[in-house]
Amino acid sequence: MKCCKYLTALLFSVAVSGAASAAPVLQMHRAVYDLSLGRVEPVSDVSGIDGRMVVEWRGGPTCGGYTSTQRVVTRVTGVEGSFVSNDIRLSYFEAADGSEFTFTRTEYTNGELTDQDDGTARREKNNEIKILREGAAPRTMPGEVLFPMEYNLAMIEKAENGERVFTQALFDGTEEGENPTTIFVGKSVSDQADRASAATRGEGAERLKGARHWPVRISYFEPEDREGVPSFEMGFALFSNGISTELRLDYPDVEIKGALREIAYFPAGDC
Repeated sequence: MKCCKYLTALLFSVAVSGAASAAPVLQMHRAVYDLSLGRVEPVSDVSGIDGRMVVEWRGGPTCGGYTSTQRVVTRVTGVEGSFVSNDIRLSYFEAADGSEFTFTRTEYTNGELTDQDDGTARREKNNEIKILREGAAPRTMPGEVLFPMEYNLAMIEKAENGERVFTQALFDGTEEGENPTTIFVGKSVSDQADRASAATRGEGAERLKGARHWPVRISYFEPEDREGVPSFEMGFALFSNGISTELRLDYPDVEIKGALREIAYFPAGDC
């Protein structure tokens, strides 16, 4: 399973009118989520999941770009009592102008290194994106593919203008190429802010009270099957400051729930 397929905090804000609003301002932060098992299909060989996910964003335009580190540690228990531990680590830098994206992904299974991938994606003069990985032939993607922070900003702007269903291809370094996605934004849940604040520790918890927020669901597709069944889906409650709570990571046979437990904000321009 792609346990680390959490695209950091996807950010949205809703405009009161149909007029375009000011450019979104992203809150840099560190969020800690407790992971547990949700839905389980009868065909699944999983009986339990527990773990933790940590997501950190720093930087901004004054820093020349954004840096992110993510780590997902899980212990998956099988129906016969066996277990597997997974430790997936992601780090990347995205230029503020969207011209370059560098990434590293490392995976450990039961303490042993089982996968490592790193590379760079650059926008060429023809707006085509070229992905360079050591030991692999260059790969190209269409210019409309966005990197994570570009993707987040685009989502905010669309939601601010009242769009509730839209599509956008993403490249975040977890796949060989782009991920086509469809995003659904629902109406705000009135008590979500208070529930999230009460369940969260850290200096940023109080700032969730009364904050604007929306239920969001994202479907991820394989590039060759954009109109078929999603390969993965993710749902969450999204706050206008970029914090996400009540994660739901949906795989074909199981669901992983993520509850926000700790949140800390970084000052703007903290590089």
